[in-house]
Amino acid sequence: MKHNITVERFGIRLRPITMDDADFIYQIRRNKELSQYIGEIDSQFSVHLTWLEQYFQREGDYYFCIELLSGKPVGTIAVYDIANQAGNWGRWIISPSIPAAPASAWLIFHVAFDILGLSQVYSNTVIDNASVVSFHDNCGISRTRMEPNGLRIKGVSYDLIIHTAPKENWPSIQKKLERSAALAERLLQEDGE
Repeated sequence: MKHNITVERFGIRLRPITMDDADFIYQIRRNKELSQYIGEIDSQFSVHLTWLEQYFQREGDYYFCIELLSGKPVGTIAVYDIANQAGNWGRWIISPSIPAAPASAWLIFHVAFDILGLSQVYSNTVIDNASVVSFHDNCGISRTRMEPNGLRIKGVSYDLIIHTAPKENWPSIQKKLERSAALAERLLQEDGE
């Protein structure tokens, strides 16, 4: 969906994905280390371009590039499948050397609750993706259910954990994420990013 939402805080910016980001998204999603627990992407770049072109026509889908304030892209994140005041937040992938997880999560919740006015957001995480499951748990985002065999990757079925955050929990989640995001911002500044 074409949108104009741009937000920044903690040394990180979320800005709308553009077609200029196509190669970056393709490369980061095909990175073996980063793509182990995300849905597969076709090896043909043309298929990826078609998906991205179709994204711009889809309503209720806010896809963002995560970038440093210098403009260097470091990942992606989205709120999508919006219906009945709820949205799925995902497509979350970040370059491993960049400590942008807390800030990008804080910003996507800010977009979902404060800008889009959603009443809840949820995420689907492969149960074996222990670091992301732990991240959600430590932020105070509740596990609401498990979806057996919810995602197939390279012919293997994985169970998904669904974490849900209602808007009334946003203030407590916000406080937990702010501490980590402020620390990560200092690391970014020390690295000269």
